[in-house]
Amino acid sequence: MHNKPFIIKPLKHGAFIAGIILVVLSSCNSTKHVKPNEQFLQKNKVKIDTRKIDKDHVESIVKQKTNRKILGLFRFHLTVYNLFKEESESKIKLNIGEAPVIYDSLLTDRTVKQLKLFVDNRGYFDSEVTYSKKVHKNKVKVEYKIKAGPLYTIKSVDYVFADENVKKLAYFVLRKTLADLKPGNPFDVDILDNQREKIKTEMKNQGYYYFSKDFVKYKVDSTVGNKEIAIHLYINNQQVKDEVNDTIIEKNHSKYYINDINVYLSKSYKDKNLFEFDTLSFKNIMVRFDTTDRWKLKYRPRMLNHSVSLNKGGLYLLKDQQNTYKHLTELRLFKNVNISFEDIGDNKLNTNIFLTPSKTKSFSIESIGTNSGGNLGIEGNLIYQNKNLFRGGEQLTVKLNGGLAIQQLINEEQAQDVNFLGVFNTIEFGPEINLEFPRFLLPMKLDKFARRSNPKTNLNFLLNIQKRPEYIRNLTQATFGYFWKESRFKKHFINLANISVIDLKPTADFQEKLNNEDNPFILNSFQDHFINSTSYSFIYNSQRINRASNFTYFKSNLEFAGNIQSAYNSLTNKPYDNPDTKSYNIYTIRYAQFVKVDLDLRMYARTKTTSFVRRINVGIGKPYGNLDVLPFEKSYYGGGANSIRAWQARSLGPGSLADSLTENSLNQIGELKIEGNLEYRFDITKLFEGAAFLDAGNIWILSEDENRPNAEIDAVKFWDDIAIGIGVGLRLDFNFFLIRFDLAAKLKDPASNNPERFDLIWRKPTLNLGIGYPF
Repeated sequence: MHNKPFIIKPLKHGAFIAGIILVVLSSCNSTKHVKPNEQFLQKNKVKIDTRKIDKDHVESIVKQKTNRKILGLFRFHLTVYNLFKEESESKIKLNIGEAPVIYDSLLTDRTVKQLKLFVDNRGYFDSEVTYSKKVHKNKVKVEYKIKAGPLYTIKSVDYVFADENVKKLAYFVLRKTLADLKPGNPFDVDILDNQREKIKTEMKNQGYYYFSKDFVKYKVDSTVGNKEIAIHLYINNQQVKDEVNDTIIEKNHSKYYINDINVYLSKSYKDKNLFEFDTLSFKNIMVRFDTTDRWKLKYRPRMLNHSVSLNKGGLYLLKDQQNTYKHLTELRLFKNVNISFEDIGDNKLNTNIFLTPSKTKSFSIESIGTNSGGNLGIEGNLIYQNKNLFRGGEQLTVKLNGGLAIQQLINEEQAQDVNFLGVFNTIEFGPEINLEFPRFLLPMKLDKFARRSNPKTNLNFLLNIQKRPEYIRNLTQATFGYFWKESRFKKHFINLANISVIDLKPTADFQEKLNNEDNPFILNSFQDHFINSTSYSFIYNSQRINRASNFTYFKSNLEFAGNIQSAYNSLTNKPYDNPDTKSYNIYTIRYAQFVKVDLDLRMYARTKTTSFVRRINVGIGKPYGNLDVLPFEKSYYGGGANSIRAWQARSLGPGSLADSLTENSLNQIGELKIEGNLEYRFDITKLFEGAAFLDAGNIWILSEDENRPNAEIDAVKFWDDIAIGIGVGLRLDFNFFLIRFDLAAKLKDPASNNPERFDLIWRKPTLNLGIGYPF
């Protein structure tokens, strides 16, 4: 086993010195604008005698927060504020600075009451909450102490139904509450409130249109045992006024059924008589459209009927209402979608869906910054879009793409051969056509599945020409596939056919370099390729838009290539096109055959002003059969703005390949990638955001290669192969896009003479410029 000493060389970077100065300034200058009769709130501290209560949640209840700290170390915003005179109205002071927080005893008293209420609601009814202060000169520290005491648990749960018909549906109504309201579980008021909402939803999904959570009541008895609670849950009847006797009477809940489904279409409903609209009946719906101003119906009734999940003659179900709204909104054909219900008596509801059409055709020009694998560039697109091509919500997008990029050079000697605008060394252009159908194109009907999951079919054709210093690459690609949403957080993608033809024309110098390598792996990676693959992707994303809450993102991708051709060749006993390598061609091009798996897991812990991101990214590609290497486009590389940021793109690995060999970046592609990232992000101003991060990982090949020693994955030297980098970042958030500057330094270099050692050197940091977050 290797000893792993930790060595930090002398830090001479200006940022480090500036950081020390900021810490000193923030610690000694915090009370500059605090008046003699005021006290500066220096610190809040909460002590709890149990780990069962979420301390972060408790601390968020404290009514008076201290001044913000960056990385928990220094009060940057307060320091900026104190750089100016009190009467100053400098924009820097107002936008970046933060006035000192003056201690308010009333807010402390309110905090004690709120903490007591919070702890009681968690089931600690015998709790005590107190606070104490420590005052030094004009600074005060407040400490809150919570003695929670014993936790009360649920002894029993009784369900009382005023309506016998509802009682018969008890399982269907309460199925999502039984696990939480179970004897032995801790008592928690928040859980009770959540159950009321769940019961309301389930009742509406049983047809009870007018049911609300106000009909669900609880009675709690804490005298039934030793620190135990008996819960009585009541689902009460409606209380309505008897107009005859002028009294309040109880009435059983009623199920409601869908009568007519009317779909209204008009550019504006103001001053319009809905009874004068033209009418068209199709299956379950009645389409009523405004014909004033010579407006014609531009949508197939079949498409509108397909988007409505409500069933004429069937029960009203809340989930059907929600799916209808979701499907109509995702068509992107309507500016406004409004669904209302009209009670017509006899427990029947007329459904009225009001749609305001939007423009279906558009031309646009967009100019964007790009960041592909850490390679920066600019891109301009001329776009034509028709969102209703065949009047059935089919979305046609035609793009003419053109872009310039700064690519990591493979052949440094040719750096001068291609130079656009004095900066860029790569130019790309070509058309792209995408056609999306708001349904499955299948020989069978899946109506129930379609109404629930809103499936789509996608056809894509792409022609891309890329000119680099080393080669000209022509990519022709056609894709046919499906995607659908299983739920709010889960998506599935299946590409049945993804056909790519890569035509590579290397320059004479680059071809000579390839030949000099005399490495079949490298030669095959840079040959023409034909790829026919099938892939499946799954995405789970629990993020809720406009909420600063924790969430998880997970993406997995499985891809197979070349199996259809190989199966056909085997069945037909076709002779080899290349007897020397025992391989086959398609249109004179040797086709690739491989299996590839990629996993990307990210966990986000967020507050209003900070976020902490943890990420693990693993990918493996195994070539076999007709071609024994992964195509260059499918290979893995290390380093770059979205990877291990202390290394430039395509300059890390594979494994602990020596520096003398990594100077030739032809070698620096692999078949296995393992990466992990930690990043802490914090707001500085509305525009600026800071970050601190740690990246670790590498790429490898799966079997030994004599031309690339130590590049293969090996458990014995796994630690030696791990690259680690640390850094800081500054981001400019313009809402619609984000520009990112990340400065990173190597902490552990697998290509060094001592790859097992930590050796932090800030003298040669790597600056990454990126568009958007790295993950």
